[in-house]
Parts: sequence; C-alpha cells; structure tokens
Amino acid sequence: MRMWPQSLQAQLAVRLSLVFLAAAALAVAALVWQGSITADTYHNDKLLARATEIARYVVPVAGGRIRVDLPPKLKQRYDEARAANLYAVRLGNGYTIASGTEFAAFAERAPAAAEKPRYISLEDFGKSGNDFYGVTMRATTAAGPASITVARVSDADEVAEALLWEFVHKVAWLVPLFAAIMLAIAIWSIRRGLHAVSAVSVRAATIDADTIGERLPTAGLPTELVPLVTAVNSAFDRLEKGFAVQRQFTANAAHELRTPLTMLTAGLDELGADASVEKLRGDAARMNRLVDQLLRVARLDAMPMNLKDAVNLNEIATDVVAYLAPWAIARRRELGLEVPEHPVLVKGNAAAIADALRNVIENAVRHTPEHTEVRIAVGADGSVTIDDSGTGIPATDRPHIFDRFWRGKDTGSPGAGLGLSIVAEIVRMHGGDIDVGDAPGGGASFTLKFRPA
Repeated sequence: MRMWPQSLQAQLAVRLSLVFLAAAALAVAALVWQGSITADTYHNDKLLARATEIARYVVPVAGGRIRVDLPPKLKQRYDEARAANLYAVRLGNGYTIASGTEFAAFAERAPAAAEKPRYISLEDFGKSGNDFYGVTMRATTAAGPASITVARVSDADEVAEALLWEFVHKVAWLVPLFAAIMLAIAIWSIRRGLHAVSAVSVRAATIDADTIGERLPTAGLPTELVPLVTAVNSAFDRLEKGFAVQRQFTANAAHELRTPLTMLTAGLDELGADASVEKLRGDAARMNRLVDQLLRVARLDAMPMNLKDAVNLNEIATDVVAYLAPWAIARRRELGLEVPEHPVLVKGNAAAIADALRNVIENAVRHTPEHTEVRIAVGADGSVTIDDSGTGIPATDRPHIFDRFWRGKDTGSPGAGLGLSIVAEIVRMHGGDIDVGDAPGGGASFTLKFRPA
C-alpha cells in the first residue's frame, strides 16, 4: 500500500513536518547539552572564585606563621561542624592551614597546584561520608605563593542540576509549540505560493476544442514551473494547428463534393423511373445529406456564432416543420406541431437552432413507421420535444448516440452518425441540455432545452 501522498502541497507539508520535528528534537537536545555545560562551567567558576576569595584572607602573623582571617559570613560557610564547604591553604614550605583536620591531611598529601587549576572529586569523605567536588589552584597571597584547595558537597551541584532540568522541562514544551506555529506558517506560505499553480490548473481545465486558442498564463508562477507551462502552451499551439488543418480539410472536401453531387442528382432526375434509377437517386440523396452534415460540422467547428440574440422558438419550430412537411408526406409520415399561444423567447442563434430541430425531426421521420405521426411540442420553458412511434432507443445506446460517427448495431439507418452529434454540439454551444427517453405511446422522445431570454 502506497502511503506517500501524491499532492505536492501534502508532500511539502510532510517533509517540513519531519524537518521541524527533527529541528525541535535537536533544539531540546542542544538546550540540555548546553545547559549541562553551562552548569558545569558555573560550578567550576564558582569554585575558582571561592579559592581566589580565600587567598585574599591569607595573612602572615608574628613568628613566621600564617592564618586565614575570614569574615563572619565566610566562617559560617566553612564551619567545620557543617562540613559542607572545605578549604585548605598550603604554603611553599609545606605549612598547611585548613577548615578541618581531615581536609588538611588530604591537602598535605595532594600534589601542589600547577599552572592550571586541577579539579578533584572526593567520595565518602570525612566523618559525614559526603561526596565533594573541588579545585586546587595556585594563588599569590599576603604570605607568599600558596596552593589553595576548596571543595563543596556534590549535593549542591545536584540541586543546581535538578533546577536546570526543572527549567528544561518547563521550557522544552515551548520548542514543539514554536515548531508547530512555524510549520503552520510554512504550510500557509506553501498554499499561497502554489495558488498561482492552482489558478493555472483551473484555467487549463476550461480549455477544450472550442477554446483551443487560449493559453496558460506564466505570470506569478514559480520559475521552476514556467518551462512546464511554456511547453504545455507549445503543445496547445500544435493542437490548434492540427485542428485547423482538419477542419479546413473537412470543409474543402464537402465543398468539392457538392458540385459533382448536384450534377449527379440533376442527371438522375432526367432518367426514367425504374428500380435501378430509384436506387441511385436514394444513394445520391444520402450522399447529399452526408455532405450537408459535413459542412454543418465544419461550420460549427470553425465559425464563431452569435448566441446573444433573443429568438422566438415558436417561429423557428413552425418554419422547420413547414420546410420538412412535404418531405415527410412524400415518405408517408405526418408532422404534428403544438406551440404555446405566447411567443417563447430563448437566447441563441436562430439558424443553428433550426439545424438542430431539423436533424432531430428528420431522424424521427426515418425511424417512425409509415402512416404515423411525429409530434413536435414547444414548451413555454424554452424546450422542444420530438416524439416518434418507432422502436425507441435502448438505454445502453443512449450515452453514445451523440458521439460523432457512432451508429447502433441493430439500426437500419443509412446515415453516417453525424446528425445527432450536430444537435448535441448546437445545444451545448447554447448552454442547453438534451434529454432522451421513451415516448408516451412507444418510440423515442428527444427534449431539447434552451436558455430563456
């Protein structure tokens, strides 16, 4: 199962989430590490400060001896009874003075101070059995050079570290919160940055055969996507050129065929009325119809059409029925027309709407039995319904009947499958719709809906 998202926004959000989580973890780790180092440095600096402070109070006394003359506050700190803080001063001649006899003995055994401070650790030291951490450093006193050692109970360091951890725990939750806020800002920035891409995608989705001349804008796009959009526009250029060549070929071929077909039809009309001639006349009529349909297709594909006029649907339907009535009667069919009393105004092109109605009515006449009627009814809502009494259209065929050059398997029609595709194209250009169903008395029912003016 593929878990990685396909959306570019989602991918960037996931990657940023991982980066922010890793950064948050590193930030907390760095905070703890730096805090621990800072605590250790603070402890060491504190010990050095105490040793330097002790050195200031080392003074000589009569008889070549020395003493550590501490003020009352420091005496309390280094009180031997408390045994929490210790000090020892060791002169060059080996004379040692300390806050306690045990620490004095330790200082006498320990190496003298070197150029750099030396840090020491004492475990279970003295009667108290406490752990101590201290430093030995060289200092210049009023009594001469001395090696000064100070130490403090390690519990004090543990308390400081505990306070540090307490601080870390209280502050650490702010790091993920800050990361979450930054992630939300980053995701918002990504969405804003890809807004132009979404706009281009919406624009591309509207381009079809009727709007093949439109191109995708590159303004505001990320520079990484400009070459892709430019390549898509170039592809549209090639497609537009191909469409133009195809349409021009269809129109030219239809025009070139009309003249010889007209001459052929005229020649057949001068011949006698035997069976073979009638068959040739029928073939010529079908060819004329096909050429006429090809010209209509070429005109729909190539020529812009004015669809803003308000036209009377009653008049259009009446004219089409009047034009087709003689042809239908000659085929032993009848046409019945119902129109409302008041004009039905729709937005569109009268000639195109007439073409659509003529194609549907012609189909209905061809598929209805002899001596039956094709019923045409104009609705006050801007619709036209054409019902025949034929075998109807199977439900499985209805999604395909408006495709160009599609013909049902069991149809006996000699047509090329262009008539209904022309109807669908005209209705679509008018912003209308077509419903296909069963007529009340059997047969097919087509309802063409146009936008009221």
